[in-house]
Amino acid sequence: MAESFLPFSIDFSIDPLSFEPKDEVIRRTMSSMKEAFLDQQEVENQLAKGDPLIVEVLMAPMPKEKGFMTVNINAVYPGMVGNEYFMTMGHIHSDPVNDPEVYITMKGEGMLVLQNREGHVHVEEMRPGKINYIPSTYAHRCVNIGQNDPLIYIGVFPSTTERDYTFSAKSFKEIVVAENGKPVLVPNPRYDDGK
Repeated sequence: MAESFLPFSIDFSIDPLSFEPKDEVIRRTMSSMKEAFLDQQEVENQLAKGDPLIVEVLMAPMPKEKGFMTVNINAVYPGMVGNEYFMTMGHIHSDPVNDPEVYITMKGEGMLVLQNREGHVHVEEMRPGKINYIPSTYAHRCVNIGQNDPLIYIGVFPSTTERDYTFSAKSFKEIVVAENGKPVLVPNPRYDDGK
């Protein structure tokens, strides 16, 4: 397949968010992500008023075969649940060797929270002008710490990458919350190392 695959280009925009061609669109609303947030009462309060869009991912049409890379564009919209910022679900890649990922931030500001299976936490800044490298061994979650703008970034990774969501909100040792109007990393009260 790789020998017969033709070169192509993707047209994208960050305002408004667009990405063509695409073959998959993932939209995560609060109802689909409610377990990700610590303050479950506030989740229910917000859901009583609506079901806001938190994350949107537009995926390039690439064969899911060895030898191919894929690319997507991601948006994490601004918002809070209690003192916790809107974020992605977070996941780890199934293959701990061959599935690194690169993020290129196009708009907004965020914190990339990374953690390996041994519990080592690492945090990187996300903002225009930054490229983040994520080793295969690290789970990752993107947190939009801006008040007004979406956090928009491009992801590049092997097209055979499988996301493991069993690395869940309870698997992250630390979470990002607002204290005195500033984002800080604090211990996750729900942390469960699975042992």
